[in-house]
Amino acid sequence: MIIEIRSHGGFGGITAATSRRIDTDAQPEPRAQELCAAFHPKALADMAATPCPGCPDRMRYAITVTDATGPHAITLSEGQMPPEMLDLLDDL
Repeated sequence: MIIEIRSHGGFGGITAATSRRIDTDAQPEPRAQELCAAFHPKALADMAATPCPGCPDRMRYAITVTDATGPHAITLSEGQMPPEMLDLLDDL
């Protein structure tokens, strides 16, 4: 699985933009399993379905996951993600 993450936005017009690309096949097995579970397209779609009042002033993440079925693109606000997911993003 290839995970591509582009982040942008932030509070009060302070912009920050980063881009990361992670190949889960190049990760140690426990880390690869953690990433595959966290970035599974269904898990991301469930997060995207979460209402997010006040999200325009938060960081946004454009995530593309490419797996055996092809690419899956989704955009999430940090307000739609659980704290564990935000911690994982910080670690990447």
